[in-house]
This record gives sequence, C-alpha cells and structure tokens, in this order.
Amino acid sequence: MPASGTLERDTDPTASAPGRAASLTGRVASALTALIVIVLAGVVLGVVVSGGGSPARTGSKTVAVPAGASTVTLPLSSAAPTGIEIPAIALTRNSIMSLGYNEDLSLQVPPDAATVGWFSRGAAPGTTGPAVFASHINYGGKKGGFADIAQLAAGDQVLVHRADGTSVVFVIDRVDRASKKSFPTAAVYGPTTGPEIRLITCGGTFDPSTRNYEDNVIVFGHATRAYHG
Repeated sequence: MPASGTLERDTDPTASAPGRAASLTGRVASALTALIVIVLAGVVLGVVVSGGGSPARTGSKTVAVPAGASTVTLPLSSAAPTGIEIPAIALTRNSIMSLGYNEDLSLQVPPDAATVGWFSRGAAPGTTGPAVFASHINYGGKKGGFADIAQLAAGDQVLVHRADGTSVVFVIDRVDRASKKSFPTAAVYGPTTGPEIRLITCGGTFDPSTRNYEDNVIVFGHATRAYHG
C-alpha cells in the first residue's frame, strides 16, 4: 500500500471523528483516505469504560449445520448478513447493523455494547473479499459483543446468516493484536482470492488519559462452506 502521508488523531474521545487523514489529491488518494478513516474507527470501539472481556471459551469449536441443508457453491452473490454465531464464545446475534460512513467519512460504529455491525461498503459474507464485522469490547459499563474474541483460536468456526436464506461457515485462521498506530490495513481490508471474514474490537492496555485501548484485536478467517436451509 503506498504511503498515505501524516495522520492526525483526535485527542478528545467524545469527538465524532476518531481521526482525520492528511490532505491528499486524486481518485487514488480519496480511496486511501476512506480506508484510513475506517482503520482509525477502531479507536472508538472501547472508548467508554476501562477493562476488557473475561476469558470465555464456553462452547463447541464448530457450528451446527441443519440436517438436510443443501450446499451452495462459493463464492456467493451479494446479500447482507442477518445474524452471526460463534459457538466457542457463546455469541449469537439475530440481527446485524449495517455500518457505513459518518458525514466526515469516519466509519460508523455500533451505538451500544451488544450490537454487532457489518461494514456494508466492503464485501458481503460469502462473496470474494473480506467481510468485516465490528463490535465493542465494552461500552457504558456493559460487556461488548466482541469482548471475548481474543479467546478464539485457529480452527474455531463462525456462522453468518444472510438475507437471501443462505448461511456461510467460516474457519478462523488466526487471531492477531495490533497497535492502532500500526494497524495492518492491507491485511484487514485488502482484496483476497476468496470469501474471508474479519472480526475487530479493541484490546491491549487501556489508557485512562485518552480513554482508549491502545490496540485492536483482529480475527482472520476464511469461508469453507455455504448452505441453504
């Protein structure tokens, strides 16, 4: 990824924009700027209270596929996600919020602790590319939707349901923790050769002076199966 210039980060954690990119010109620069503000939006995901999630591997590594479900060939055509299941950490959400941009081109984030959001300007789950999901580690004194994703491990499965009635099974490849100052932009948002998934929340040390976590936890995975029924 080409150099993108200086980035300025807001010091006020209540500000609507988590950061602004330096002035760039041209169509390529505009695309880079949009990508940069998506990355910086991770700053918001743990901003309200200190403390993280507790270790919570409570379920099976694998998801439950209904008997008689018919296999659908990957990659799929585009359809919005409607739910997500991660059995290993007992996470189930029967609705997913679509995340777009704020007026300043910063990424929208879920408005409460429990909600899981999907970056709707990126890949849909099951299509070629990384489908990016975000949720808080904690918010307003409540445990966040992705509080326990750091406990996931390679081989755990994630099930995403879609609006067209299909569901996609993803297998986790790895769980990384990256400083927000050196976020792996290309690895998270860059093109892929097949359908993949990213789960993002805050992690690492909580800085009470800025009311921010210093890192992001990023889960990487790839699709292995899609089915209908």
